[in-house]
Amino acid sequence: MTRIAAGVTPSARQLSWQEMELTTFLHFSMNTFYDQEWGHGTESPARFNPSKLDAEQWVRVCREAGSKCVIITCKHHDGFCLWPSRYTDHSVAASPWKNGKGDVVKEVSQACRHQGVKFGIYLSPWDRHEKTYGTEQYNQHFRDQLTELLTNYGDISEVWFDGACGEGPNGKKQVYDWESYYSLIRKMQPNAVIAVMGPDVRWVGTESGYGRETEWSVVPYTLANQDAIAAGSQQQAARDGCFVPAGDMTGQDLGSREAIQEAKNLIWYPSEVDVSIRPGWFWHGSENSRVKSPGKLLDIYFSSVGRNSLLLINIPPDSSGLISENDINSLQEWRLALNSIFRNNLAAHAKATSGTSRELSSIPNLFDGNDSSSWQAAASNELRLELDLGENSTFDVLLLQENIRQGQRIEKFRLQALVHDQWIPLTEGTSVGYKRLLRFAPVTCSMVRLIIEQSRGVPALSEFGLYLQPPVVTASPSTAAFTDSVKVSLASNSAEASVYYTTDGSVPGLQSRKYTEAVEIRESTRLKFVALLPGGERSFYGESSYNKAKYGVILKNAPSKEFEGGGPLGLVDGVEGSLDFGDGKWTGINGKDLDATVDLGKLTEIHSVTLAFNETTASWIFRPTEVIIELSEDGKTYIPVKDTRFTTPSHENAERLVITAVTRGKARFVHVIGKHLDALPDWHAGKGLPAWVFADEIRVE
Repeated sequence: MTRIAAGVTPSARQLSWQEMELTTFLHFSMNTFYDQEWGHGTESPARFNPSKLDAEQWVRVCREAGSKCVIITCKHHDGFCLWPSRYTDHSVAASPWKNGKGDVVKEVSQACRHQGVKFGIYLSPWDRHEKTYGTEQYNQHFRDQLTELLTNYGDISEVWFDGACGEGPNGKKQVYDWESYYSLIRKMQPNAVIAVMGPDVRWVGTESGYGRETEWSVVPYTLANQDAIAAGSQQQAARDGCFVPAGDMTGQDLGSREAIQEAKNLIWYPSEVDVSIRPGWFWHGSENSRVKSPGKLLDIYFSSVGRNSLLLINIPPDSSGLISENDINSLQEWRLALNSIFRNNLAAHAKATSGTSRELSSIPNLFDGNDSSSWQAAASNELRLELDLGENSTFDVLLLQENIRQGQRIEKFRLQALVHDQWIPLTEGTSVGYKRLLRFAPVTCSMVRLIIEQSRGVPALSEFGLYLQPPVVTASPSTAAFTDSVKVSLASNSAEASVYYTTDGSVPGLQSRKYTEAVEIRESTRLKFVALLPGGERSFYGESSYNKAKYGVILKNAPSKEFEGGGPLGLVDGVEGSLDFGDGKWTGINGKDLDATVDLGKLTEIHSVTLAFNETTASWIFRPTEVIIELSEDGKTYIPVKDTRFTTPSHENAERLVITAVTRGKARFVHVIGKHLDALPDWHAGKGLPAWVFADEIRVE
């Protein structure tokens, strides 16, 4: 079967899609104006009235970030249409924006054409407003709206469906006629790829931005009930050349030798990794300070595009109709870093030191920037490609690309460097596909060796690159709460770089303080820092927060190292955690209770005690079953002032729960307990396992 797998190749539209590498979502709809993620279908169109909507700005921001295609959410689950659809009154035509004469889809499509960017559409099959939803009549309604989008807005590069299927206004769920939707697209926009609930592109299985370490574009398909899964992405034969999703394509092993061994058929079905630049998919003003950093975006790029996937990044416009400066600044820094890294291939003039005449003659193809040409290996067994770089070079990034026009074949490889006459290991990997990027500790040498240990047939390597990342600055500790002071060390991974920092919130540079020794911090401070190289190149601007706590805290159960929340003092540092449980502010404990005792230092008159819990059930974080708040004068005898019990949610939920105990009296110690859920409910994917408890900010007034 591996021989057959080696010969499976992408369609023309799949190849064109993969070569874009980066596309963008624009989540903009009624949710933007109601400050919510999923609407109910009952929202008033009168709220939709962006005062500064500028589609040219949207597309320009995406294009300058490197995006090759912009996908607009024409209709989300609430059923509100961003174009004046003939088939509903729930659209921009009923809004005050441009006196009901506006068309967001048209403005975005025109901006894409003006700026040379491909245009795509998202149309939610789930419609919580449409009264025919849940009946066969709705499938025709959906096809009618899809037809409007496919015929009135020029070339469509991508049609993006998700598999969400909830209840409509009549309490019914819909059986989607996927085959008819696909056939309509193939007829009206034959060059458009259909993703991710579609036949051309599958969802990677997570919205984190991170793909699999081993990602095969060649996977098996099996005949299965199309209703068995709504959000997965496998293909199944169907009439007129279309496919219907069936089976779960979100597992870790989809295309290994073991996974395809018993397959009756194999298909080319590439992976898309989607992620939002913010915690939410729609814009929320409360998230302006929680935009993903340039460094985080860089890590996502290496873990998506660099793992044989396409990256779809969401950049949501705000309620005024503009993309926020916070998002733009992060994207610009990210793009500068990518341009800096991949500007100079340090292997561009390398010469092979051995090989057959065929292999030697095709070496230039590895450095020509053309993924359709390739180095032609002589055999499929273990191959060793030794390259002389011509001079000592320092690098820490490896790029490999296969000529996927001939298939995806490489299964295992490693890179070595000749240092002091010894071949030392640098990095290793499994699948390559369209692109593989690996980072490792910087090394300086003039000779490297790529060893392809295992391959499905003769590999066709199209590109080989060695690159150097900009310097990186790390702060230690990266964040902390303290009562007296904390010392922070700054370090760069480049010996040639100098580190500069500020403590007043300004952007650091040559005019700022140069780092020479640990910085002592005595008050709540935002520390900003940067590393500068002699040639002018710089690291990302880094930032860490250090907060002075008013009280001491003792935790009975230690939190996870991943979710320490600044340590025990993070519970009383004055900084509240957001709905995003990964924002670094939350104290997360798995399978045990939150049990914290706050020492106020002296007997104090108390009027109220407040604390918050995060509930993000999709990530196994549930509200406590019971919250107890107690007060004590001596730390021995406690008087309860609050005891609240909670019912376990019966469905997915994301919420920040605030518990307040109003009291009057004197105490020195405040004891809070948040009892964890022993076993996740039957409806949950982790049923039977213990839940997480996430808490933050105990406030004593």
